[in-house]
Amino acid sequence: MAEIIQFNQYLGKTANTSDDVMSLSKTDIHKVEKIRDSIETALETFAISENMPLTVAMAAGRYAAMRMFQLQGRAETMAFMNECIVTAELCDDISKQLDEDA
Repeated sequence: MAEIIQFNQYLGKTANTSDDVMSLSKTDIHKVEKIRDSIETALETFAISENMPLTVAMAAGRYAAMRMFQLQGRAETMAFMNECIVTAELCDDISKQLDEDA
């Protein structure tokens, strides 16, 4: 069974929340989460079925970076991508810590 991880226990400070995120209604938040989850599931399914996870990740990342740059510009796109990497690193660190504690 998966364990629930409280990220705030591992972060020294909470990330700044943008005004855009704060202004979303609960319905919009649910919609955004549903879109995100369905895209991640589709990408993972495709990566597994084609046995090319790096190719799928690179294609998705390329699309994301180019489209976000068009919509938001370089600084916001780079900041978002950096936060994604920080989150992935944090998940890896927590996973390793949980494995060591087991």
